[in-house]
Formats: sequence, C-alpha cells, structure tokens
Amino acid sequence: MSSAQTQANLVDLYKEKAAATACQIAEFSSFEEAIPHLLSLMEKKAPCELLYEEDVEKGPKGPNGCPTRVQKVVAAPQLGEYYEPLKKAFEEKGYKVVDSGLRHYLAGIDMGIALAEKGIAQSGSCMVNTNNEDTRLATMICEFSVLVLKKSQIMPTVLSMADVLRSEMSASPANYITFISGPSRTADIERVGAVGVHGPLEMHIVLLEG
Repeated sequence: MSSAQTQANLVDLYKEKAAATACQIAEFSSFEEAIPHLLSLMEKKAPCELLYEEDVEKGPKGPNGCPTRVQKVVAAPQLGEYYEPLKKAFEEKGYKVVDSGLRHYLAGIDMGIALAEKGIAQSGSCMVNTNNEDTRLATMICEFSVLVLKKSQIMPTVLSMADVLRSEMSASPANYITFISGPSRTADIERVGAVGVHGPLEMHIVLLEG
C-alpha cells in the first residue's frame, strides 16, 4: 500500500471517528473555498445568548432566558494567512471578527475558529496549540467551534505523535496543548447526557487538502 493510500485510509478513519463524537465535517481544497460554508453556518445559527451583562446592543431573550447579542461575533485568533480573507467575507455580511482581546467577549462568542496542528484518527480528536490565551478562549467560550485541519496532519494514534508532543511540550516552560473531541458534553446532572453545558454547542471540522 502506498503512502498516499495509507494517508487516505487515515483520513477515512478520522472522519468516521470524529462523526461518532458528534462533529460535523466538511472537506475543501483550500481555506478560501471553505469560507462560504462557514458563512452559511453563521447565517443559520441562532444569535448568541449573553451569559452576563455586556454593553452591547441586545436582542430578544434566547431559550435560556438570557438576552441575545444582535451583532454576531467570530473569534479567529492566530489564523495566519487565513485571517484576512475570512475577516473580509464575514464583515461584508455584518459580522464582527476579532483575533485578540477575547477577554472582552466572555459573555459569549457565536463562532470560534482555530487551527488544529494534528488530528488523531484513532479517536477523531484534534490537537490544538493553545499557548495563546485568545486561542484557548476561542475554543472554549464559543457556541459553534470550528477547527481547521489539513488532511496531511492526521496521525494514527496519540502514541504515534510522541515526538511531536515532546517537541511541543519542551518548547517553553509554560506550554498548553489541547485535545478536542466533539462538542462539550456532560452527564453530571442525574446521569442525563447534555451537550454544550461547559463549552461549544456544535463542533465543526474543516478538512483541507495539502
């Protein structure tokens, strides 16, 4: 079996396992091709509920009795070359796009977009470098979380990533790496499964060629 076939098999396994964790997966040749898909997600999404008082224009109360944010917010820290085309497309639709200072948006963010450094086929997980606080917040306090992953960065197992993990964790005295598998979920309350209690309501993975 060629290396290309092997990687294709890893991608297929990754998609299967990620779907089992309630991730929604979309594949594109480039990030620019993915932007219309992300816009469609935002257009269909209900306005974010504000979890505490924030000095912004508010809309009607949401399902949980909290006021909603009128202007939807997209948090997209550390996207590199992807940021400017994303910002342009989303702002043309009237959305607010930020890449820093997310502590000012702790009441709620509609969509958080982050780059995944690696994917794990065995579990359908994404590994995200979260040294940057804004990246940590973007993946935790949004209602819709989007992780962008290149297919070539999908690995078989966590063990196969040992050298990568060792390199990442020894790069600086304080280092954060986050493994994300699906949207937030818990069964703490009377053993009843609930999604979105401690984090994102939905998890979307954008798989890119290359």
